[in-house]
Amino acid sequence: MNSNPGRKVNLLSLSTSARRVFLVACCAALGLAQWGCASAPDDGPVRGKDEILSLLASKDGRRIVIAGEKYHYVLVGDPAVASLLRWENRVKITPALTAEFKVAPDQSVEGQYVLMAYDADLTPEDRRFLVATGFAKTEVKYGDRTGTALRYFGSIKGARYLAGPIRKTDAVDFSRTHYLHYVELRTISGDAAAKPAATPLAYGPDGTLLAGGVPVFRVEGGTDISCRASVMGFCLYR
Repeated sequence: MNSNPGRKVNLLSLSTSARRVFLVACCAALGLAQWGCASAPDDGPVRGKDEILSLLASKDGRRIVIAGEKYHYVLVGDPAVASLLRWENRVKITPALTAEFKVAPDQSVEGQYVLMAYDADLTPEDRRFLVATGFAKTEVKYGDRTGTALRYFGSIKGARYLAGPIRKTDAVDFSRTHYLHYVELRTISGDAAAKPAATPLAYGPDGTLLAGGVPVFRVEGGTDISCRASVMGFCLYR
């Protein structure tokens, strides 16, 4: 049950360990044991996974892109949650996806996530900020931690496109391989789903990477041990 009923947030995210900050979503994503495979037992939904090559975001957090090897996922962020990216205590937030990405027949995508901040880690100022952002008090057990926390439920929404070329400079040197897991939903009538459109990612004349005309920039990742905040191992702030 949502602790913030009536409030719907669009931002991408992926699961990560405690005391990590949520960015994107997509960070985003939820498989199969073998890369490149998909399954549809008994005519059910098709499940698969896509290796993540890069994470991209606009400076205001309103546009987030997960660039996979097979597909590009363009997601729309929410300014209320995007403000967390600029919060000096963002490392106190723990994000997690609650399910795999759902891909509708029209190639729209949706996923759910939860953000958690433990009361023991927060100052009174932290609590006021998070409550104003939409967090609500709850009692939880998450991993090895139990107790009072502030919790936020939100949803990831956007669209899936066929992947296009990503320059090496815009790929991320992850410390390990990451995947976005998805389930392709079937139409009730059994009609074929629409084919994904070509990616809206394109390079401008000055070399800036654009998503539908909006400049997006690589979210750093990899082996940077000085990283102050990360999502699923992706370095967001140094």
